[in-house]
Formats: sequence, C-alpha cells, structure tokens
Amino acid sequence: MENKYYLAVEIKPNNYFPINLGELSIAKDVVNYDILSLDNFTLKFREEEIRKAIIDDNLLDIDDKMPLVVIYYEKNDVRKTDVLTKDKLYDLKGFIKDNFNDKNFRNKIYNFLNNKVDGELDGLKNPVNEEEYMRVINSLPYMVRRKLYFYLYEK
Repeated sequence: MENKYYLAVEIKPNNYFPINLGELSIAKDVVNYDILSLDNFTLKFREEEIRKAIIDDNLLDIDDKMPLVVIYYEKNDVRKTDVLTKDKLYDLKGFIKDNFNDKNFRNKIYNFLNNKVDGELDGLKNPVNEEEYMRVINSLPYMVRRKLYFYLYEK
C-alpha cells in the first residue's frame, strides 16, 4: 500500500494540523497524496507564500514558530519530513556530481542506502564512472532519493 503524504503545520512538537489542499487557493488542482506530487506543488512557492495562503484562506492562524512539514504514516506512527520549497536548494544530482570524486562522500551515500534499499548497490560502492553512478541513484524510489537529499544536506 502506498503511503499518503500531507502538507501540515506543526502546531506543537508532534502535534500536526494537516492542510486540505482542496481548500488552499494556491493548490488549484493538486489532489494526489503521493510525495512527488506534493513536492512538485510546494517547490513552486516560497515557504512564506504557502504560509500566507493558509492564513488568507482561513485554514489556520499560524506564526513563524510553527514549521511547515510533510506528514505520513510509517510503521503505525505519524512521521514528518521537511517541506521542499523554493527557499531550499533541491539539486541532488548536481550535489552528487560536484562531490563525485570524494571517496568519503560516495561511501557516505553507499552506507546510507545500504540500510534503506533492497537490491544491487555495486554501482555505488565501486562506480565505473559518474554516469553509471547517477543511473543507479536515479533508479532508486523517489522517497529514498528524497531522504538521501536531506541526509546529505544535513551533514
């Protein structure tokens, strides 16, 4: 079963208010609850623009202390992850290409993915070239690539 992902406001730690995109004026025709569709929507806006739309549409009175997050269910728990917006650089491919020659960087990617992916990762452990390396990365499920993005950018 595929997870459903929701744009939400974290009112207090571990207390979330999901935003009904059907009621958000800037969302227009966004009705899918998959992570890729949600990211494609949020990447069109700055976080401030999304916050303003939430307030203007009378969905919730929020302040800057309440972060926008994406929530989803995993292993019977509500999980959260960051929202991707215009404010955040999201260029995993470029970031990997810029650091491809750093063996420690590649090892970090391999070790992270080794715990998250079932399948062949030989192309990441001993890459033949940058193109083959990126082919393996691009073949990963979107959510795994997204988690890798946040893992690499947090370091």
